[in-house]
Amino acid sequence: LEKAWSKALYMLASELRMAETDVIDQGGVVALVGPTGVGKTTTIAKMAARFALRHGHRSVGLITTDSYRIGARDQLQTYARILNVPVRTATTADEMDQALVALAGRRLILVDTAGMAAAHERIADQRQTLQAAGKALTTLLTLSATTELAAVQRALRLFSDFQPDACVLTKLDEAASLGGLLSALIQADLPTAFVTDGQRVPEDLQIARAHPLVTRASQLLAENPAELDPGYLALAFGGTSPHVHG
Repeated sequence: LEKAWSKALYMLASELRMAETDVIDQGGVVALVGPTGVGKTTTIAKMAARFALRHGHRSVGLITTDSYRIGARDQLQTYARILNVPVRTATTADEMDQALVALAGRRLILVDTAGMAAAHERIADQRQTLQAAGKALTTLLTLSATTELAAVQRALRLFSDFQPDACVLTKLDEAASLGGLLSALIQADLPTAFVTDGQRVPEDLQIARAHPLVTRASQLLAENPAELDPGYLALAFGGTSPHVHG
């Protein structure tokens, strides 16, 4: 059983797609999109700090498109002051053009976007603003590991129009399980670029690796065993009614 379980985990890891390159280290314009409360702004701070440590603070610039959430720009500006990097606000395509021109000398420009919990006209506005970055734009969908499966699937549908290049998985240290999240990523065929597992900037940002993710999922399953409904098992594997006994 132990060998069979290890083989199953290996097969699962082989189904998970990982980003082929470090999308941050290659520079360019990188935007984080995703639902509210998944940690986009903190993740951007981690990415900016890591790049600044490697290439200098003059190589990084920040842009926020979030004019909806109270204090959103203040939070990003606080990080920008700590890192000594410039931050611009762009809520329209024209403002995005102006911000990119102002930051043209920076090797990496990170774009923080407004979180959206449901289909809304803001989705189209945000997409149009980001499109001003042109083909140089890399879009990362940010997903929290603490989000239940149905909400993850909903986010994947909601942000599919942004055509994300990969995803960032946040709050791994707070998750009680990962199976549903990994399953949704496999079904969506979306590569994973980074994971975050704490609040420290920039230490708690890691390049995603398939086998450590699956190993972590297995450990969480052992720590928090799921209670299986006998009725569900009967329907899923036996094709029988959950009310039939015998």
